[in-house]
Amino acid sequence: MKTALVLTLAGILLISTTRLHAQDWKKTNPQVNAVVLDTTLVRAMVVTIGPGKKSEAHTHPANFFYALTDGKLVVHYTDGKDETYDLKAGDAGFGDPERPHVTENVGSKEVKFLLVELKEHPYKAPMMKK
Repeated sequence: MKTALVLTLAGILLISTTRLHAQDWKKTNPQVNAVVLDTTLVRAMVVTIGPGKKSEAHTHPANFFYALTDGKLVVHYTDGKDETYDLKAGDAGFGDPERPHVTENVGSKEVKFLLVELKEHPYKAPMMKK
């Protein structure tokens, strides 16, 4: 179960949007991201989401995370699915490029985690059927 949680949490971060193209979280949610490193290969940021707050819709390239605090998040995906996560400080995981989503802090405490995005593996929207 922890493996599933870890893999899914890697994509944590953000509710539904009608756009299917990649949406850079650094640009759509600068208020929750403190970029600590940004190179041609990776972007590392400390993400802070206050209690009751949610991000704007965005995507992620392949990434990994490390929880800095305990907290409870709900990730709302554009396909209508929601996933709830109870984070513990020290939880870590990785994931493939993440489809559009919004991340909401449904807990009573600020949630903070390190997110490292691997730019060489961007999110690619599914091809539309003709």
